[in-house]
Amino acid sequence: MRLIRILFVCLCLPALSWAQAGINVRAQTLGEVLVDFERRAPAEVKALNDSSISAEVSAVVQSVHADVGKVVEKGELLLELNKNDYRLNLEQAEANLASSQARLDQALAKLNRAQKLGDKQYISADELLERETDVMVSQAQIQVNEVAVAIARRNLDKCSLRAPFDGVVVERMAQVGSFVRNGDPLLAVTQVDQFELDAEIPDSQADELLNTDFLHFESRGESWPVELLRLSPVIDAQARTRKARFTFGGAAPAVGRSGELVWRVGAGMLPANLISRRDGILGVFLLDGGKSRFEPLPDAQEGRPVRVNLPAGTQVITMGRERLQDGVAVSVQ
Repeated sequence: MRLIRILFVCLCLPALSWAQAGINVRAQTLGEVLVDFERRAPAEVKALNDSSISAEVSAVVQSVHADVGKVVEKGELLLELNKNDYRLNLEQAEANLASSQARLDQALAKLNRAQKLGDKQYISADELLERETDVMVSQAQIQVNEVAVAIARRNLDKCSLRAPFDGVVVERMAQVGSFVRNGDPLLAVTQVDQFELDAEIPDSQADELLNTDFLHFESRGESWPVELLRLSPVIDAQARTRKARFTFGGAAPAVGRSGELVWRVGAGMLPANLISRRDGILGVFLLDGGKSRFEPLPDAQEGRPVRVNLPAGTQVITMGRERLQDGVAVSVQ
């Protein structure tokens, strides 16, 4: 019996010693542990214009003046199609116009003579009407031929493809000597001097962009401040996201750069990993005179940072919280 008592005392001594020493914990001031709560969404720098330059007429590619990677200016010649057929079409249209103009001159001369004879009643009213009709028909034919000349000249101009804006040639599909049809893509040009940041924002978070004071684009360890331009009210039915466009205030990355849009939801918030649950209540453990004190946080949510209304010097228990309860003695390491 005496042996049993001795064993019992030996077993209780470590527990008694542990209770007197308290649970080992680590603590930091509230000001040291507060963080800024940020959200992130994938984003990409996109050109305002990214155009595929297509043939507007059917012809053989005669020459290509801009290859992939070349920086081009608005109006610069990029590619030429063979113009021979369209030059002949223009000459034919101009000849038809000249012919119709000659017929109009003849019709006007006949009408003039008919009017003089009509005054002396040497010609019938029907013949005079016929002369007047010939003039109107000739005038109408001139209008038709003028349109034909304009179309032929426009088709000839379409044989020369020019840059629609300042940019860079990013793709070449045309090959010299190949026959292309109306609508075939020949070159792709991307605008590099006008661009925006494009991001897909979860609908549940999109409105936060309207109130945040911190918007940045991060990519490959670099960061650029951005400003919100437009937030689409339309929600993508499948992804449940909304499109947002941003502009760069100063220096900006190259078009095509991908990364993340970062925005701050709240500053000076208690990290989610320091929030504990006791008896169904969320709160934080504080160091108070050698003991733990459980401070309930009514606004706290699982897995999310929360604002706390406590002095910056408050000691927050950061490690060793797993076995803590309110009012337990602790030993700060």
